[in-house]
Amino acid sequence: MTGKMDKKRSRRLAIGILAGAIIALLTITAGPVWLANASRQAALDDAHERLGRYQQIAERDQELLPQYQALLQKQRAAGNHLRSETSAVAGAELQRLVKAITSGNKAQILSTQLLPVSEEQGFLRVALKVRLRGTLPSILQSLYDIETDDVYMFVDDLALHDNMTGRARQQNIIPPMDAEFELVAYMPEAS
Repeated sequence: MTGKMDKKRSRRLAIGILAGAIIALLTITAGPVWLANASRQAALDDAHERLGRYQQIAERDQELLPQYQALLQKQRAAGNHLRSETSAVAGAELQRLVKAITSGNKAQILSTQLLPVSEEQGFLRVALKVRLRGTLPSILQSLYDIETDDVYMFVDDLALHDNMTGRARQQNIIPPMDAEFELVAYMPEAS
């Protein structure tokens, strides 16, 4: 009877070892495949979710596109930007505007330099470096008129230089001052 028990035990042990080996073999071979499939499925689910969001955005954009185009037309018709077709002509237009304003206020333009044009949120930024000479009241009035003109222009990096020499101070003469600043205006980007 003990011999039969040993055969039963050895058979059970052999079946247990075989089952363990099969489980180990399946774990080694099928485990990575299952893990790779699970990560691919997660990436696929994420891509489907993003695709759904992008489709919602595209539908919303199609609904808002006519409103956006109407706003652009309204903005172009408002006339508060440079009206030129190209950035080079817009720079010349900006120079003409600043010259007209400053000469009307008895200030003299010493120099203007067109700075590189850049894009900012659907607009082309046209900028000039301006050097101006005049009395303080004429410079201040020129700056005020520039910033309150129909075309929106912005003065940036303003520096005033007093040209007074020791002799002029003694005689209480008010000499002209120099002003140097960057003048910025915008034009709609061609669409």
